[in-house]
Amino acid sequence: MRTGFSIALAVVATVSAAVWAAGIIEPAEHHHHHHHHLARSQGACDPNASEHAAGHAANLARHREHAAALELVALCSETHVAVKSGDWSAPATWAEGKPPAASARVRIPSGVTVKVDQEVPARIDWIRVDGALVWSTDHAASVNSGTIVVTPEGALEIGTEDHPVSKSVVAKLTFAARTFRDRKHDPFDMAGGLISMGAIRIHGAEKTAWKIPRSQLLPGAREFKFDQPPSNWAVGDELIVPGTSDTSNEDETPTIASVDGDQIRLDRPLKYAHLTPDGSSVPMGNLTRNIRIASEAAAPLSARGHIMFLHQQTGVNIDGAEFRDLGRTDAKRAQTAPDLDETGKLVPGSDGNTVGRYALHFHVVSGARIDVPPHVVRNSVVWGSPKHGIVNHGGHLLAENNVTFAIAGSHFFAENGTEIGSFRGNLAVRSTGSGDDLVSRMGIFDNGHQGHGFWMQSAGVRVTDNWAFGHAAGAYVVFGYAFAEGGNNRTYFDARNTDDRVNADAEGRISTSDVDLYFARNYAAGSTDGVEIWNHKLLAPHPSRSLIEDITVWNVSRHALFIPYVRDTLIRNVHAYGGEHHMDTDFAIGGNSQTENITFQNVTAERFPTGLLLPRRGINTVDGAFLRNPTNIMIESANRPFRMVTLRNIHVPSEGTTTTLDLKDMAVPANGDVAMLFENDRIFWSDAAGKTFRLYFGSQNENFVPFADHGPPDLKGLTSAEIKARFGVAFGGQLAPVDAKQLPGSNATMALADADDLAPTSKELEFAQNPSNELYPLAGQHIVNTEDQAAKSRWTFAGAASGSEPPNFVFVKKTSPKLIVHPLLRKLVIHPDDVRYGYRLEGIVADIVDNRITKMAFIQDFPALQPDGQGHIALDVKFPDPAGDMTSLPLSLTVTKQAVRRGRNYEYYKQAQYCGKCNFEQEMERDIRATFAQAAGGE
Repeated sequence: MRTGFSIALAVVATVSAAVWAAGIIEPAEHHHHHHHHLARSQGACDPNASEHAAGHAANLARHREHAAALELVALCSETHVAVKSGDWSAPATWAEGKPPAASARVRIPSGVTVKVDQEVPARIDWIRVDGALVWSTDHAASVNSGTIVVTPEGALEIGTEDHPVSKSVVAKLTFAARTFRDRKHDPFDMAGGLISMGAIRIHGAEKTAWKIPRSQLLPGAREFKFDQPPSNWAVGDELIVPGTSDTSNEDETPTIASVDGDQIRLDRPLKYAHLTPDGSSVPMGNLTRNIRIASEAAAPLSARGHIMFLHQQTGVNIDGAEFRDLGRTDAKRAQTAPDLDETGKLVPGSDGNTVGRYALHFHVVSGARIDVPPHVVRNSVVWGSPKHGIVNHGGHLLAENNVTFAIAGSHFFAENGTEIGSFRGNLAVRSTGSGDDLVSRMGIFDNGHQGHGFWMQSAGVRVTDNWAFGHAAGAYVVFGYAFAEGGNNRTYFDARNTDDRVNADAEGRISTSDVDLYFARNYAAGSTDGVEIWNHKLLAPHPSRSLIEDITVWNVSRHALFIPYVRDTLIRNVHAYGGEHHMDTDFAIGGNSQTENITFQNVTAERFPTGLLLPRRGINTVDGAFLRNPTNIMIESANRPFRMVTLRNIHVPSEGTTTTLDLKDMAVPANGDVAMLFENDRIFWSDAAGKTFRLYFGSQNENFVPFADHGPPDLKGLTSAEIKARFGVAFGGQLAPVDAKQLPGSNATMALADADDLAPTSKELEFAQNPSNELYPLAGQHIVNTEDQAAKSRWTFAGAASGSEPPNFVFVKKTSPKLIVHPLLRKLVIHPDDVRYGYRLEGIVADIVDNRITKMAFIQDFPALQPDGQGHIALDVKFPDPAGDMTSLPLSLTVTKQAVRRGRNYEYYKQAQYCGKCNFEQEMERDIRATFAQAAGGE
């Protein structure tokens, strides 16, 4: 159930603040030591040339990026200049008296419009657009250019909303293959593709992006009918029919052989079935458009073009275009950010996999405003990108009715948590992912690389009515962890962009994890996970409720809806159907040890090992569920006081052998805190007749012996009734009544509940309404360290019960925690070139509580490193024990050229390109057990 993974992720998030403060993580090209070579004067050619970048003088990062883009098409280096508005092919348009030849460097000055009126035969080096570059809408027209830069006053137009490119012609923009990487004049790796700071209008012929056939998509079928004819689907169009299997790729890409009204015939019969759980067909996507923007060469990746809309809040409108083989950032490797040394030279290797070179990148970064019209991408296709497809980076974007296919990372990507707009009505098919673990690149803010249909760092993007198939990880991910731009600038959501501002601070900012989420009417199949929501509302200071509704997930190999570190969320009308193969720990819907305050309404889960895994803390309700699984509902012991769970309208079919409800008794938290089992915990069940019962764990029954041959000495061999009589404590805060009966299909016992007991108590409300990120609540009260030489490590009762207060049950601990360092970090070395970027130490903190080995993930960052004269760096390592007390461990880091040179990527030791399969869990487990050989048991 990814418990250890979740704990590690919590630690990663905790140390992020130190990283931002140090400025050692700097995504994209936002931090460079020198840039004077980018801002050279344009001399007599254009004394106002610097104005383009000067508009961002107050924002150094934006100024640098604009300057870098303009340097690619520097004034005075052009070979051809348009002197009047006219056709590209007309000699009179050009100062040279003839159209640009091969390798020409072209400038279109402000106030001049050049129309691409034919298929331009020459391969152009670059085009600078200060005026306007437009394509003919009624003749075939194409341009092949290495780089196009549209300046802030410029415009690029391939059709307009009123006059789109005629369906009878094809307009093309091809990016010539890059054969040379000019690190001197383009250190930030921007060249190759379209970089625009101006207006973009791209409108192709109307075409239905995707359509669900009325007839079933079955093996052998070739002819399909629709309820209405798809607009402009034509003979020769390529289609994508998404595969729905979670064990193999069954995507099919036929072409249309004939069209007859509302019916199409394919060029070949289908090989596979493409159906939803109710037997209807999945959407068929059309991959053909009559505006085609592509790279001339798809391989190697360095030859490709990319598209970047630079720092514009509005002004890009794309409808009916095809973007193919674009982007060169590679999901398989950790991203890098080009960096300059003290002399202004590019640091070798820092541009090895430059971040931000995506297929369609709205690189706005910040300042998104709901009252400004959004950028728009609709009815378009993105096909074949090595990292991300359509990227909203800090902007306001509407992406609707698009088809994306074969994108390695994330098809739709909201990058830094400040984004607004919508991803709606899109079809995202097939991602291969990086092969790396989700947390392996968090420290460098390299997210969405595992293979996803949709990745939202921002909950401010509404995600509705989408379909996602064939993704290597979660088909949809909302990832609320904090993000930093420029290394030390944490991003916040602008409260003006939401109606619910209850969690805004005095400056009008909302933590990116606390923005209300609306996620509705989305479908996922053939993926590892369906929907994942991470770190959402966990520490929101004021209650507000997010909504996840009308979701259908099928044929996933792990979870349909995974909600770790999520609070205050309503989940309704979610329908989940498992895949062909599952591990025993897989569940359809659930979270982790810190999920709380979740309401489930009308949920379905079938064919999973476990249907619902309910939260271990907070006030939680299931009201309406249809469940058909070996175990339908699992509830573990609470891990925070005053949990409440209410179950109503639960329907489990009678056929087969299933467990309706499994209470996982004596589920001790990973820090060994047995005392948590005695905290108050209430579970209620309403039957079909409307009667409500309180449910009890086995340990709450009087004759249960919780510690028959192990555990706290004071309790060993006692029944739960004897523990209550002798010490005044009971598991879950109360023993089961003597007349409690077995709940059918469950290991729980039940007793009729009083109506007055069904409302949350004041204490339950208090805990539920006060957020906590404590992984182990009350650890400092339940586990205490002692220096008393005569004392023994053991559980004991401190004091006697008085009145209504039970005695304190505490573990007196004498052992010291041990740090087991990650195997690839045990040499404690760092390359001289990497000292400037800091160092991360990671491992496991292990200790013993009552002969039980406890394990806690450990990460500590050292942002400022100071080598001594002998090439050593002192590290003051600090880590907590199960009681929460800190232990110091001095270590020494050696500076040597024998170390891996990893640049800013200080999490390299968790990435496949450095460590292969990167599976060190068994090795670390052996080391932990060897360190504590005297322990008899594990967790």
